[in-house]
Amino acid sequence: MVEMDNNSLPLRPVDCADYLMAGVTESGVYEIFPFTCACQKPVLVWCDMESDGGGWTVFLNRQSAVYQENFNRTWAEYKDGFGSPYEEYWLGNEILHIMTHGRSYTLRLDLELATGGNNYATYQSIRVADEDERYLITLSGTSHGTSSTNYCFNTLNGRYFTTLDRDNDYYSGNCAAKQGGGWWYYNCYSFHPTKAGFGTTLEISCSGNKMQVTQLQLKLRPKICDASLKTIHLKDQNCGCQDPRVLH
Repeated sequence: MVEMDNNSLPLRPVDCADYLMAGVTESGVYEIFPFTCACQKPVLVWCDMESDGGGWTVFLNRQSAVYQENFNRTWAEYKDGFGSPYEEYWLGNEILHIMTHGRSYTLRLDLELATGGNNYATYQSIRVADEDERYLITLSGTSHGTSSTNYCFNTLNGRYFTTLDRDNDYYSGNCAAKQGGGWWYYNCYSFHPTKAGFGTTLEISCSGNKMQVTQLQLKLRPKICDASLKTIHLKDQNCGCQDPRVLH
C-alpha cells in the first residue's frame, strides 16, 4: 500500500477522488471508506491517478500474470468482492451499489492492447441498484472513447447481474456458466470482461470488434471531477450523516 502523510488526508476517504483532491498523485493501493457507518473496516482498492487527470477507483482489474484469479464465482462472492488489488480483483457489487448511490459517478474502461497502445471508453453516469433489484445497472448521459472500444457499453444499460448460480440474463441459458464469469449480460456474445481464458492475452469483443488485451480495468470517478470545478463533499463518520466540509 502507498505510504503517505496521513495528516494531509481526509478523515475517511470515500474513493480515490478524495485522495486526488488532497494532493495524492501516485497510482497504487489505497484504503477507502465507502460505507456510511464508521464501524465498517476500510476497503483496499487500486487508485488510478494518471488516466485523464486521475482519481479513478478501479473495481475490476484483469491482467496477464503468472497467477490468474478465478472469476467463475458465485453470487455471494461477486456481492462481497474477491481477489487482490495488487493483482486481479472484483471490488464487490454491494460496494458498487453503496458508492453509486452516495455520489454520482462516471464509468471508464481502459484496455492495454497486445499490439501496443491503449484504448478507452467512458460513460457519463453509472448507478448500480441493491441486491433486491439484482444489482441492476443503469447508464445515462453521453459516452466517449476510441472507436473500437466505445461500443463496449452498448448492451450494458438496464441489465441485471448474472453469476453461475443466479441466472438473470436474457439468454436461454446461463451466460455466466457459459462464459466463466459474472456480469451484466445481455447475451453470451456481447462485452463480458470477467470471461474465462486469460492466458498471455484476453480476447475482448465490442460489437464484433475483437481485441487482444494484456490488461483491462473498469473504474469509477465522481462526475464532478469531469467539470472545471472539482469539488468533493466528504461524508461524516456518523452513520447516515453528511459532513458539510468541502475540499477544493
